Amino acid sequence: SAQVSRAYPEVAYAVGIHPLFVAPGHREVMGALAGAAAGGAAAIGEIGLDKKAGSPDLALQRDLFDRQLRVARDLDLPVVVHCRGAYDELLHSVRRTGLCARGGIIHAFSSTAEVAGECIRLGFSISLGGTLTYRNSPRRTEVLRRAYPDYLTLETDSPDMPPVERRGAPNVPANILFNLRAAAATLGESEEAVAEATTRTARRVFNLKED
Repeated sequence: SAQVSRAYPEVAYAVGIHPLFVAPGHREVMGALAGAAAGGAAAIGEIGLDKKAGSPDLALQRDLFDRQLRVARDLDLPVVVHCRGAYDELLHSVRRTGLCARGGIIHAFSSTAEVAGECIRLGFSISLGGTLTYRNSPRRTEVLRRAYPDYLTLETDSPDMPPVERRGAPNVPANILFNLRAAAATLGESEEAVAEATTRTARRVFNLKED
């Protein structure tokens, strides 16, 4: 990631241990993670908690998540968070540990508008991707409206989570246009307004320079 970013200055990168890949030995690499992040990362991530069947032990996940939250806080870096089925635990950890002033992003947010509101209160912005294009979830619409305009970002999560227009095909970054169109239609806003708002949020969180 760092090599790609050095070769292409327009590319930012994050470093972190994903909850689906945590292992006991990772407790010993927090110093290395901090060093790698201090070398130019825009964020610590993707980190988080996952209760899906077959995921690693939740206690281990929480320990590594808390440790990485502290690394991010100490380095004044935002976090990119993956969470499935563990929002209560996530919120508890963040309340205890805290975030840097720029907060972080909840990637592929999948809970209620009420939980989104609490995440925002703690310093997070909410990111949504290809699920927006299915337009079949009143709960997702409520989340979208709760986060817009100041706490919403868009993503593709390529090669995963393709939009409905590309279902069955590998997802690619260019498909973010489908997600933008779906968000704008749901909000009743212009695509230009939603693009400007979500870009502004991403720049604020990741400290990105304007083109």
